[in-house]
Amino acid sequence: MPEVSKTFYTAKDTKVEMHEIKDGIYRISGFVNEFGITFNQFLVNDEQPTLIHTGPIGMYEQIEQKVKEVIPLEKLSYVAFLHFESDEWGGMEFLKAPKAKLV
Repeated sequence: MPEVSKTFYTAKDTKVEMHEIKDGIYRISGFVNEFGITFNQFLVNDEQPTLIHTGPIGMYEQIEQKVKEVIPLEKLSYVAFLHFESDEWGGMEFLKAPKAKLV
């Protein structure tokens, strides 16, 4: 497989934040000045932890770090994509969660 750039489309210097919005439900987000929009991912930490969207490629490393603040990646049961666009699944190439199923 060819090498994939981790900076494609979204700057790596986008500040990614995480907030618990309800018990065990986290919003991971980053505002991208160039586009004037926020990219959001959600982590549901329950008996089968689920990450909703991996985010754009350029933000993925920071998103991964935020997930790791709550659970080890190995505990992820599911990764969900609500639609098929690179801002939702762009980081999938780099996800190191061997037990996670795509839904």
